Amino acid sequence: MTELPLQLAGRSGRLFSNLAPALMLLPMERRRNAYLFFDFCRTVDDIADNGKMTPKARASALDSWIEALGTDEEHKLPHDFLAMLERCQLNRNLLKEIILGMKMDTEITRYATFEDLRHYCWRVASAVGLVSASLFGAKREIVEHYAERLGIALQLTNILRDVAEDAAMNRIYLPREDLDRFGVSEQHLLSCTSSPKTTHLFNHQAERADAYFASAELAWREMSANQRHLMRPARLMSAIYRGLLLQMHRDRYDVLHRKYRVSIWFKTRSFLTILLQPHL
Repeated sequence: MTELPLQLAGRSGRLFSNLAPALMLLPMERRRNAYLFFDFCRTVDDIADNGKMTPKARASALDSWIEALGTDEEHKLPHDFLAMLERCQLNRNLLKEIILGMKMDTEITRYATFEDLRHYCWRVASAVGLVSASLFGAKREIVEHYAERLGIALQLTNILRDVAEDAAMNRIYLPREDLDRFGVSEQHLLSCTSSPKTTHLFNHQAERADAYFASAELAWREMSANQRHLMRPARLMSAIYRGLLLQMHRDRYDVLHRKYRVSIWFKTRSFLTILLQPHL
């Protein structure tokens, strides 16, 4: 086990580049709580991706966080994080699920079926969304449906965008059953070799993500005006990632040779739209 007490990472990386404007939609106190939670998410994500640590060391460090979330070991958690956890009465099992999702990145480099991948996406994205909804003050089953579906949509979009980056680390998240269906070999992805077959494969992934966005949209339409207001940060994340998905679609999914990002202008315009018209 790693030495404790545990420490939170700072706010850096792609996660916070997209989250920063979204969390500005929250009142100050809720924003502080959300920052602490996403510091936690960034910390365990950094551990899972730390190339300077062996897979065993990374798994051990993540296990330390899981153990510290138990009531007998909670004194090992960072003081401000523990205070927030108790103040907001967060679901510790969901926090453990997030860590278990990160731990999957230290153990698994291939997924056989979409159901296997969906389970991973639920842990690293839907569980994050469920905790976030709680921090935003949004309740009810329909909010949970929205958070779960949107989480999977966001993660599938991430996976599509990062195919080349993941391949450089010998990771392939696209299910093997999909590679077989479209006649794409692992070597095609690992060597970043584009072909009509890879385009069809990536389009299939995009359609799957878009289906989850559409499912989340149905849940959004069933939410009350107050629930939509509270969930504005999630709505902004949805707009950003749907914009990202549209960019990739327009380029016929040139993800093996191009790094996709949404512009500051697009983020600003989306932010102002949601700020002024949160019911949309």
